[in-house]
Amino acid sequence: MMNGIFISLLDQMLMMNKINLANRPWSSGMHYFRARIYYDATDSGGIVYHTEYLTIAEHARTEALRSLGFYQGRLARDQNILLTIRRCNVEYITPAFLDDLVEVRTGFNKLTGARIFLEQTIHRINEEKITEDLLVSIKTEIACVSAMGKAKRLPKELKEAISGRLVINLF
Repeated sequence: MMNGIFISLLDQMLMMNKINLANRPWSSGMHYFRARIYYDATDSGGIVYHTEYLTIAEHARTEALRSLGFYQGRLARDQNILLTIRRCNVEYITPAFLDDLVEVRTGFNKLTGARIFLEQTIHRINEEKITEDLLVSIKTEIACVSAMGKAKRLPKELKEAISGRLVINLF
């Protein structure tokens, strides 16, 4: 009995590692982030709610920044900097479903004194064969502001880190 449980847990860990190994945090200037679609993100038919794509994209943006060494909590606490969505344009192409594995590809396109422009695409990834479906395309403008909502310049270190990852017209 105990051996069966151990083997089952080992199988689950190997499967999780397989999925994690498939992640490519950065490649050709793009950040890659994978997520699974769970029951709470879907309607009664197992179709993802339209707002969930924005949540997944937010998680991907946060992880892209974290991978560059920038944590939004620290920016707020230490430098009085908040990165907030100023504008977001979403094109829904085809739906995702319960249990789908999706991949968000994030590319930073342009920086100004207080703004970051980026594009994200969300794809369904088939784990058994090499296919993928484009589900959603998102263009986002992020504003750098103080806790009081006043525009602030992007920190030099953040601007330099993102500048090293800029991609143009890869989507």
